[in-house]
Amino acid sequence: MIGGRTALRLAPGVLGELARDRSSVLVTGTNGKSTVTALVAAALTPGGSVVTNGTGANMPDGIVTALDADRASRLAAIEVDEVYLQQVVRDTQPRAVVVLNAFREYTRGVSLAATLAHWAQAADALPVDCATIINVEDPLVVWAFRSAPWLVGVAGGLGWRADAELCPACGAAHEFGEAGWWCPGCGLRQPAADWRVSGGDEQTGWTVIGPDQQARVLVRIPGRTGPVGAAFALASAAALGLDVGEAAERISRVGDVDGRYLPFDVDGRSARLLMLKNPAGWAEAIDLAVGAGLPLVVAVDPFGPKDTTTMWEAPFERLGDREVAVTGGRASDALAVLAAAGVPAVEMSEATGAIRSRPPGEVVVACNYPAFRRISRQLRDGAR
Repeated sequence: MIGGRTALRLAPGVLGELARDRSSVLVTGTNGKSTVTALVAAALTPGGSVVTNGTGANMPDGIVTALDADRASRLAAIEVDEVYLQQVVRDTQPRAVVVLNAFREYTRGVSLAATLAHWAQAADALPVDCATIINVEDPLVVWAFRSAPWLVGVAGGLGWRADAELCPACGAAHEFGEAGWWCPGCGLRQPAADWRVSGGDEQTGWTVIGPDQQARVLVRIPGRTGPVGAAFALASAAALGLDVGEAAERISRVGDVDGRYLPFDVDGRSARLLMLKNPAGWAEAIDLAVGAGLPLVVAVDPFGPKDTTTMWEAPFERLGDREVAVTGGRASDALAVLAAAGVPAVEMSEATGAIRSRPPGEVVVACNYPAFRRISRQLRDGAR
């Protein structure tokens, strides 16, 4: 990224130059950007080679570095940090923008309200032929992109509602029901979804239904992130005029996103690492473990004010009396969180020992950012 940063200082318009003559799809949101960007990149490959910032370097300097490394590809799948979307939209003039969700972050220096205001400005700057592919089940996303010229709705789910309780337009409390959400104060309500996931599982695949077309897609990413991400990816491919069936086949090949999801074998335990950074992410990991009946390891390392703040609001009580193995430099904090939720836990001195302490089979390893980097590197080195 140093090269990208230097290039932007010497030539502020370099991102626009590198994006010129490419059909770009931008992916933003608080959670799931890297995963969905990988699925979008795969879905676009029927149209030719695709350049992407697959390591998560999602600010302008990282995007410049990625595009500069591959000047030949005419297609681009670009992950974009939430607060840089307006600048990247202006410079890349994208063909599609995917917006996944809007959750509050801790110590990012930018409030959720400021992010939504920034997104609303980005929506006003979108090209008229740009498809804005939004999660219609997130009221904050719908509000922020209400002025976008071409909206495409995806039923993207909203497992964490705490940040979407109040309408950003009028402050009234949203109502949530079987027909979707609506605001009794100003009348803002959930738009219809153009794309949705219908039934299925990890073994047989899912049916993704879009306007006048559908595709069966087998996703190797666990939890609801996989099929929902596939719906966003297929909507992106369709917006660029690509064959949805071919795009679905390419998506089925994605099983690793920069170390996430790829199963590591640890003495008969298949460990899947998840990187979590806010209460919504922790809730997703908890629901995955509970829904699939999988054992859970929690790994937390020192990370400034982000150490364990995000865990206190997560619904660990859903785990009930299932024991959790805890490891990492902030294990004592995680133990306190679990004790407050009434969840039994055991501390282990290191990650592989924590994984081995769980029954044979698949194990969910929920990590904060530094623990994820440390453990994924450790397991990769051990696999070689």
